[in-house]
Amino acid sequence: MKIDIKKDGDGGLPLYRQIAEEIYGNIEKGTLTAGERLPTVRGLAKTLGVNSGTVAAAYKYLENRRLVFSKTGSGTYVSGVSTEDIIVSGSFEEKEEEYVTDGNINFSASNLNSELFPVSEFKRALNSVLDEERGRAFGYEDPKGSPGLRETLARKHGVSSSKIQIISGAQQGIDVIARALLSYGDAVIVEKPTYMGAVGAFVSRGAEVINVKMEPDGMDLNELERLLPLYKPKLVYVMTYYQTPTTYSYSLERKRRLLELSYKYGFYIIEEDNLSDFNYSKEKILSLKTLDYKNKVIYIKSFSKVLMPGLRLGYMVMPKGVTESIVKAKLQADMGTSGFIQSAFNRYLKSGSYEKHILKIRDCYYRKYWLTKNCIDLYLSRYVTYREPKGGLSFWLVLKKGKAEVLKEKLLKESVVITTGSAFSNGIEDFNAYRLSFSEVSDEEISEGIKIIGKISGSAL
Repeated sequence: MKIDIKKDGDGGLPLYRQIAEEIYGNIEKGTLTAGERLPTVRGLAKTLGVNSGTVAAAYKYLENRRLVFSKTGSGTYVSGVSTEDIIVSGSFEEKEEEYVTDGNINFSASNLNSELFPVSEFKRALNSVLDEERGRAFGYEDPKGSPGLRETLARKHGVSSSKIQIISGAQQGIDVIARALLSYGDAVIVEKPTYMGAVGAFVSRGAEVINVKMEPDGMDLNELERLLPLYKPKLVYVMTYYQTPTTYSYSLERKRRLLELSYKYGFYIIEEDNLSDFNYSKEKILSLKTLDYKNKVIYIKSFSKVLMPGLRLGYMVMPKGVTESIVKAKLQADMGTSGFIQSAFNRYLKSGSYEKHILKIRDCYYRKYWLTKNCIDLYLSRYVTYREPKGGLSFWLVLKKGKAEVLKEKLLKESVVITTGSAFSNGIEDFNAYRLSFSEVSDEEISEGIKIIGKISGSAL
């Protein structure tokens, strides 16, 4: 590997960026290949005559872009993935960001409308922490998370607080699991289509990602069972309620069968739960983790969708067999989630404000859900098919004819933004579908926007 740097920073790039760009160039040329171990931080720093921290920053820069991955106690390796191959932002909404401007009707965003943020209630919780803990509120926290918050969440799940790991959102949880459990060449099975931020995390560790198609009541388990003895996956990643992007939910039968396959073949299941609070039916929510009697499910819950995305707060319920590895990986990631925010959130939970907030937003989005469904039936029924999700914040619409990408481009000219199936594919497959999210649009925009989509769909695509 050849690295040429200019210590005076000529060209405007700091030293760590120069090193990172040189390594990237070697990857692109094939001088460095997938799975190849990079020099140690100290060794490369000595060779280049720079500070070790500079090389560490370069490696971190490359890791954030999924070009390399670190392996605890072993070193840093080339992942063999270019930045064009995967979405590395951890948010498929960001792929549409360039199209979102004031005046657009934005059906691509899927976060809570900022007008529904519980600002006053959370402000009281923050002030309460400051009044009682003062400067102590800003000290370092246990890497596993605040003991008080972990205890509160543990009671909710009926487990020991030792099984709770606080994380800075669902994406970090997936990243931490990948860092803790995957080695180069391991297989991970995901739903097809799926959330690409998760795929990026797995690929960044050098894993082989295998797709199994989603059916209306969950992953195709016949296909999964056929693949299991061939690939022997370490992990299977699923969203059991209102899956991204199909909005499908797993039936009880599929959840039980998936668990039995996990017990038989020994893989862990990552169950991501971001949207189960948005249940508009009378059916009881029953997580995969609740049914897991052999501790093979790693449950991830994020509060970003139901509270305020900027909190960057969530948690995992971990099986005993992976707890130590996950805690170490979390410590490597960021030394711990903000203790101040954790303490405030714990008070917010214990005050009963969280339950009131969930009821409020569920009522709000239940109304928006039905408005959106009625508009789809009125204006789009000739052009799309869909399965009623009965929950969540989106609809997944499959075109009867025409191309989703063409529709998207035509809608942009009418100031309407949608997210097409390509944002959820890690292959060349075109799902010819689009996701329509109603979470950040007004009632008027829902009606007007879907009417425009119907008008454009009626023309030749």
